[in-house]
Amino acid sequence: GAGLLEARAMPFVSGSAEAHVRVLNPIAENEAHLRADVLESLARRAEYNLSHMQGNVRLFEIGAAFSAGRAGELPNEEYRVAALVMGARRPPHFTENEPPPFDEWDAKALAEVAAASAFPRAAVSLAPVGADDVLWSIEVNGERRGSVRRVALDAPVWAAPAFGVELRLAAVESGVVAPPGENVHRARGAAPSARPPAPRYRPLPTTPSADRDLTLLVPDAVPAADVERVLRRAGGDIVEALTVVAEFRGAGVPDATRALTWRLTFRHPERTLGTKEVEGRLDKLLRTLESELRVVLRQ
Repeated sequence: GAGLLEARAMPFVSGSAEAHVRVLNPIAENEAHLRADVLESLARRAEYNLSHMQGNVRLFEIGAAFSAGRAGELPNEEYRVAALVMGARRPPHFTENEPPPFDEWDAKALAEVAAASAFPRAAVSLAPVGADDVLWSIEVNGERRGSVRRVALDAPVWAAPAFGVELRLAAVESGVVAPPGENVHRARGAAPSARPPAPRYRPLPTTPSADRDLTLLVPDAVPAADVERVLRRAGGDIVEALTVVAEFRGAGVPDATRALTWRLTFRHPERTLGTKEVEGRLDKLLRTLESELRVVLRQ
């Protein structure tokens, strides 16, 4: 749904005995190890595309990664989802001959989508890391479950930077097969597990929207996600969408602070919003942000 193509790669890579599990009877000697993460396979697919002069890559895979188990036991196997993007963010159009390239913020947005889909009832957050090539840590209910990072490729000079997302979903059991009529999810005679919630749909809007841009001075210690939560809560049900469109640091911005611009979309499902109503709601938002987070409007 995010515009990526699914890869179905074999989990074999050209690795090392220190970082990978070696296959006893490999299909090919140049790929005799099991991958330690799914992004290893996606990186090789990206390099294959680059070797054929294709620099716009949008790939994802849901598959297994492996690590060494205890002596004499099978390797540890883990189910994961990973995505790799590079090149043009969208196809060229006569109104935009050179679309902008994917950047780290696009990868962060993909991570948020993947984590929210994989863990719909959990508290998901992305914590900045900034160590080596890791940009953000993906945390689910306070536990680190993945990362957003730059992906190093054997790439030509014209290639755009590559960014990757990898999220751990669940461990794969490698124990004894369950008895007949049972499986690892449910024993024979047990009640069926609860079904996941059905998706909810809303009709397409028929009333016009009112769009407003707010440039806010946000302390570095305040995550943008906290600001967004306050905007949604204080804005009420007429806030249809919130999008960060710009970030600025430098002249005119106090130290330990950044200027973030949010684009707010207001819409009422049954009537057209008046200017005074929108401006009144913006005033309420700004008062709430200042009192709760010390976030103020940039003058």
